[in-house]
Amino acid sequence: MPADDLSVLQASVTKTGTFNSTGLDLKTGTPSRGLVARVIYTAAATSSGAGSLTFRITESSDDNTYTGIYQTTECTVTLSTSAVAGELFIPFRTSKRYVRLELSALSGTGATVTYEADIVPSIP
Repeated sequence: MPADDLSVLQASVTKTGTFNSTGLDLKTGTPSRGLVARVIYTAAATSSGAGSLTFRITESSDDNTYTGIYQTTECTVTLSTSAVAGELFIPFRTSKRYVRLELSALSGTGATVTYEADIVPSIP
């Protein structure tokens, strides 16, 4: 993936439960400085009470079996009945060919979120 590429990891989608994006083929894994998944979320809320959502990056050699990548950035957002919007940056490195974005947890009564994500090179 050339340094000037911006690759779509997930087109805009609205979800009320866990979800995995389609695998993105990196061809050879990440460059030595790593990559960053940028997640832009809007309308993240519950219909009553509190909740939360969590994003993570998973990796695969064959675009079939995915496992989590250790990430130093916690990517959890606290939800309430007041909708929130924001941007998360998830730095990652992998030697595997494929990655995908996982909405690994979405809790709370009537929880919902709209989001999109892309991959950008990490700043050296």
